[in-house]
Amino acid sequence: MITLTLFPDAFGEPSASPFCMKAWCMLKASGLPFDLNVTSDPRKSPKGKFPVIELDGTVIADSEQIRTHVEAISGKDFNEGLNAAERATSHAVIRMVEEHLYFAILMDRWGEDDNWAHVRRVFFSDFPWFLRAFVPAMARKQALQGLHGQGMGRQSADERFDRVERDITAIVDLLADKPFLFGDAPTAADYSVVPMLRAAIVTPEEKPLGRLIKSDATLMAYVTRGTDSLYPAGV
Repeated sequence: MITLTLFPDAFGEPSASPFCMKAWCMLKASGLPFDLNVTSDPRKSPKGKFPVIELDGTVIADSEQIRTHVEAISGKDFNEGLNAAERATSHAVIRMVEEHLYFAILMDRWGEDDNWAHVRRVFFSDFPWFLRAFVPAMARKQALQGLHGQGMGRQSADERFDRVERDITAIVDLLADKPFLFGDAPTAADYSVVPMLRAAIVTPEEKPLGRLIKSDATLMAYVTRGTDSLYPAGV
């Protein structure tokens, strides 16, 4: 039995992390049996992050490595039916949302004071009182240092929006009038894009990125369709 370790729910999402949701949705689609282990503390994770899966003593961290492992043991190809060019485009889209758009969402949550108040309350409310006195500030400092090193933290709010607006435009153009990014059925890119778009629009204090997504009827219909198709029942 596979055990998927992931962050708890937050802001209406079953897990606070879009990467955890990606792994959860892929496991659901694979048909493999699995259990959930929900925790707020990733310190014992091999990479200090979630999601992580464990099967027969093998521990795998990182959502893309989890995808590769799930495909190998289930026989499911999440890009079934795509030609070489489409697979290449899918790979590029996944990298765009996971290595660029994601960090803009983090800045909206951890870098903006109004949203940080919500993040602090939701993410750290279960900590003992003596840890709540210093751990949230330390975690925020580390997050912002990471975002500065990555580059998104060096951008002004307007500059960040200019960058990610182009990401959203690329997604809309690729989607066009199709149900999913590459046709009638979801493929690997949808498992990354749908949770990331949901993460942007459930950020407590609405920012330009969330507002942009909500203003596009085609994109919101895609998010709804993706939620219905990919997410666990009852979400």
